[in-house]
Amino acid sequence: MKKLLNIILSAALILGMTSCDTDSRNHVLDKPDVVEASTVSETTETTSSETTAETTTETTVPQPEYSTVSFAAVGDNLIHSSIYKQANARAGGNGYDFSYAYENIVKIIRSADVAVINQETLICNDVFEPSTYPLFNSPTALGDHMLDIGFDVFTIANNHTLDKGTDGLTACLDYWDGKNAVVCGAYRNAEDRDNIRTAEFEGITFSFLSYTESLNGLHLPQGSELIIGDSNDIDTMIAEIKKAKEISDVCVVSLHWGVENSDIISDYQRNVAKQLSDAGADVIIGNHPHVLRDIEEIEREDGTVTLCAYSLGNFISAQSVGQNLIGGILEFDVSLRVDENAAESDKPIIGNIELIPIVTHYDGSYHDVRIYKLSDYTRELAESHGVKSMSRFGYDYIFEVLKKNINEKYCDTEEYYKE
Repeated sequence: MKKLLNIILSAALILGMTSCDTDSRNHVLDKPDVVEASTVSETTETTSSETTAETTTETTVPQPEYSTVSFAAVGDNLIHSSIYKQANARAGGNGYDFSYAYENIVKIIRSADVAVINQETLICNDVFEPSTYPLFNSPTALGDHMLDIGFDVFTIANNHTLDKGTDGLTACLDYWDGKNAVVCGAYRNAEDRDNIRTAEFEGITFSFLSYTESLNGLHLPQGSELIIGDSNDIDTMIAEIKKAKEISDVCVVSLHWGVENSDIISDYQRNVAKQLSDAGADVIIGNHPHVLRDIEEIEREDGTVTLCAYSLGNFISAQSVGQNLIGGILEFDVSLRVDENAAESDKPIIGNIELIPIVTHYDGSYHDVRIYKLSDYTRELAESHGVKSMSRFGYDYIFEVLKKNINEKYCDTEEYYKE
């Protein structure tokens, strides 16, 4: 019996040593386990209890990694003769200096990762002399300056794309071919059009499409290989958006549409915007009416949204109607998951949407045309605006237009207003 007891005690000791050794390799948990030895005999009971530390294993769950791209989008860059003539005068009659007209908004454009503009007037590679309404052409110095101040994407499908005929459009494409920019909306041929324009920013691939519903009654001649994006051809727009989404994460569509000088969004426009949203357009940038129209976030069945700005008004112009001189810079961010666990099903997230109001100002006789951020614009400037001799305008009028046309969630006018 004594021999048996020694054997059992030895076994218990070995078991205890083994347990201690195991504990020394593990972290301690909050609740210890208790291990009890069994009864040795009816008359002798040996109890060995041991507190065994539980093991703590801290599992670090990888946090999703997102890339974010900031955007700035503007409306029509509409270059009337007073604008290019003042640029010529500032260059001493030798060339063009457009810096004065744009200097007040340069910081906004340059601070964005991507800046998009509708280049309303042709830039015909200096093959044609500069010209104004109704058949526009701007000097190459204008395009060069737009690049210098930070624009990355130029949409050129609009009602003035054929102002200088096919020779002018070809010369315009020649100009842009030599620049480091994304240019869309007009193409040399079907093969060129099939090459949907894409660009990568911060690890996110964007595609860009551009269409116009009017060419001011002009038409490409029969047999011409040139192509201009047509917003009346909804089936083609939908097909190109779907194709664009196959090769990009985010699809940005520019639409030159709507009735000029009207701030009313038609049911037709809302219906088309919904169709393009459902096809995969993530951002729709509207222009052409020369006045501001509202902004919407169009919901899709998968819970994502399309950001749609129906019209951003003019970026700059020398028009003679007060409302034409009130525009906006649309700022927003696009984020997308980009870590190793990112999946094709991950959708872009659009946020931080804000319209920054801008005012095109000129003195009497369209002198010294320039852009101001509304935050820098004063009541005194508004009251001295040259347009007041031709149209209703004024400091309070600007806020009247903004409150009427832009949802306050995208533009808090109170932060701009000065007594």
